[in-house]
Amino acid sequence: MPAAGWGEVDFARCNAERRLRLYAKFNDPPGEAKPDWWAIGQFAQKMGFKGFDWKDSNEIFEEAARFSRGGVLNYYALAVHAKREGKKAHEKLRELGTTGIQTPIRVIDGKLTGTPKLHDPSNEWGELEDVTTDQKWLYAFGTHTGKANMLKAPWNNDSWSDFYEAIKPRKEKGEIWITNGRVNETWQSGFDDLRKPYLAKRWPWPHIIIHPDDAKPQGIESGDLVEGFNDTVYVQTGAPVGVKDKDLSFTELMKNGHIKTVTGQFVAVAIVSDEIRPGVAKAAFNYPGSMANSVCHAVPDPVSGNYRYKLGRGVLRRVGESAYKRNFLEMSLKPRPILEA
Repeated sequence: MPAAGWGEVDFARCNAERRLRLYAKFNDPPGEAKPDWWAIGQFAQKMGFKGFDWKDSNEIFEEAARFSRGGVLNYYALAVHAKREGKKAHEKLRELGTTGIQTPIRVIDGKLTGTPKLHDPSNEWGELEDVTTDQKWLYAFGTHTGKANMLKAPWNNDSWSDFYEAIKPRKEKGEIWITNGRVNETWQSGFDDLRKPYLAKRWPWPHIIIHPDDAKPQGIESGDLVEGFNDTVYVQTGAPVGVKDKDLSFTELMKNGHIKTVTGQFVAVAIVSDEIRPGVAKAAFNYPGSMANSVCHAVPDPVSGNYRYKLGRGVLRRVGESAYKRNFLEMSLKPRPILEA
């Protein structure tokens, strides 16, 4: 069942800001490849289910519209207006161009109107028009007062403070913070983008951004291979249960044998830039073959359960020159600060 991919079939998508857009087909799928919805429909029909005999992706889009009513992704009004105008819902969405429209879609003065912001008092439009629906979260928060409840976290909790004291850089060892983050061109771990030659050449190796004050003592220049090494990486083992806050504190976990120590190391290409603070280096996270997370501690937050993978530390050491230090065909070493001086 080879599946047709993006650009090989019309489909609608709503992103994180609730912006609904049509992603138009611009190429036929190769060979016998079919859209996912077609394969699902065939399975369902073979299993004896009714209602899966769609002719195209637009039929699914129109069918799903009525189930979007009352939610933040409500686009029912668009489907209704398209039908009144004798158009497919995809056609109506195509008319809105690449900007699309933000859901939930309302009808104001006979026109389809998007909702840029939720929980906004200015969204209280009074008399409902046409197929517009009303929900409290459009103009207020779902609380008794309608205002947001901001809960203060107890930062003085032993569960945080003693962990921080244990994992902060040790000056006597020459350590600095080694945090990590994404690279826009190779999204996440590069699981999809690194197979594309053009993008792979942009970042053929993971990088690490180092402030000049931290690079100079080590003789590190942009384009050098740099090793990040942490000789004490804490790893929580098992799932301890506690009654009191202190039972899950780092100190108690250590005392009760729930923490082990390992070493961590990775190698990356240096980019020396003052866009980063002294005492902090930022590496590309989760890059295949050289994981910056290896110098971070695998001890989850006791409240949220999330791992604190931004709090790495280690010593930086120059390994040698990379193949990209004097090669201008791949991997730009130019700093990319958000704000120019």
